[in-house]
Amino acid sequence: MTTRFGRSIRFKITIIVFLTTLFTITISWSLSYVFIEQFYVTHTKNMLIQTYNSCNEFFSDEDNIAALNNGEIVSLYGYINNPSNATVFVIEPKRFKVYSSVQINNETVMGLKDIIDSYDLNKFKYGEKSYNVVRNSVQSEADDSNITGQYYDLVGMLDNEYLIVLRSSVESISENINFAARLFASISIALLTFEVLIVLIVTNMFSRPVIEMSRVARRMSNMDFSAKVDIKTDDELGELGESMNIMSVRLEKTIKDLKIANLELSNDIKQKEHIEDMRSEFVSHVSHELKTPLAIIQGYAEGLKTGVAVDQESRDYYCDVIIDESAKMNEMVMRLIDLNQIESGNDLNLERFDITRLIQDVINNSHILIQDNRADIIFDEVKPYYVWADSFMAEEVITNYLSNAIHYVRDDGRIKIWIEDRDKVVRINVYNDGDRISDDDLDKLFIKFYKSDEARSRSYGGSGIGLSIVAAIMKAHNKDYGVYNMDEGVVFYFELDTNNSV
Repeated sequence: MTTRFGRSIRFKITIIVFLTTLFTITISWSLSYVFIEQFYVTHTKNMLIQTYNSCNEFFSDEDNIAALNNGEIVSLYGYINNPSNATVFVIEPKRFKVYSSVQINNETVMGLKDIIDSYDLNKFKYGEKSYNVVRNSVQSEADDSNITGQYYDLVGMLDNEYLIVLRSSVESISENINFAARLFASISIALLTFEVLIVLIVTNMFSRPVIEMSRVARRMSNMDFSAKVDIKTDDELGELGESMNIMSVRLEKTIKDLKIANLELSNDIKQKEHIEDMRSEFVSHVSHELKTPLAIIQGYAEGLKTGVAVDQESRDYYCDVIIDESAKMNEMVMRLIDLNQIESGNDLNLERFDITRLIQDVINNSHILIQDNRADIIFDEVKPYYVWADSFMAEEVITNYLSNAIHYVRDDGRIKIWIEDRDKVVRINVYNDGDRISDDDLDKLFIKFYKSDEARSRSYGGSGIGLSIVAAIMKAHNKDYGVYNMDEGVVFYFELDTNNSV
């Protein structure tokens, strides 16, 4: 099951980055707010000083003062540099004549007098600094406790000993500070959102191959090594994916070797326990089976020698019988050799293959024999079933079962093959609608040289070895096999592993 997002690495990294960035932005905003305020205060004071210097330069020129007195210069705007947009009051001290950048009244004049009177003008005249910048609160005339405004005032003396008062509102500074704070907050939120999106995209890029490797690892844990990690990057994740693929191949080979070794060990133990019985049984059955064809060959050969067959046709018949019986003996000996090799545990090569395809191949190879017997074969399975076995021996089992079904099926009868998917194994069933087998014979069919119908077996050359080869192969694989009757026929079956557990 795919990891839920709430427990995923992507979610954890996103939350960590989000909280860390949020904390950093909060601290930065708090510190910046203090420094921004200090910056604007310092900036305002510097701009007031620039305005003071500009006024000092303007009023140092007698022609400018005369132009003001004659009305030639109506406003100071445009004549002085006033970057702070402060209110300018320049006062001629003898007559207390006020040159202002705004309209003034008696109340304003009285206020200027109060400001001037609060300073020791000699400090401006003879001190190191000819001005002073302070923050003042302006109160209403009706109620001294009612503060109507906060200002930064520059009070000082010009070089021509004119007095100067510059006033800049604190409200404009607060507005600038609040604007900067809002701008900082907006940019921070935008950047934080953008960062979260980038982190989600980046973590998704890195987590996708991790999820893919986790999926492959789960399949490997279920002993399925067909899945491979498909990562095409050259970074550490790519190296990890390549290492997992190599490990998968090696594990599959190791498990295959272990399974082979385990089967070989089991077969060796069984072989040592039954080897003497097998030899004795083998000699007994071979002697029994060879006795009849040898007797026939001897009889016909003696007939030829004594001249019983006087014409060419009779001699040809005698020779054909001898050749036929010799061929049957040769086939029986070869099958006995194969059986002996299987029972000895030789040539067992386990591999993973599709049993559905193998069955179809055997059916195709037996097509002519099926047609000759006018049998109708049914095999509708198309789904692949992968098994672990010796493919050559599995083909031998299917071939023997199918041959047996073809020989015993009724004329124009039906043969059906189907696959059952069971727990960790598949069962392959081969049915023919021939005569039912007696209960006494069912338990003996897989014994070497046993024939339930001697006459019929002899008619198609059966030696009684085919099913014993099936038994030997299935015992070598440690898997189940057998036969049972149905209402209108007989079913032979065998089982193979679908996993590679040892």
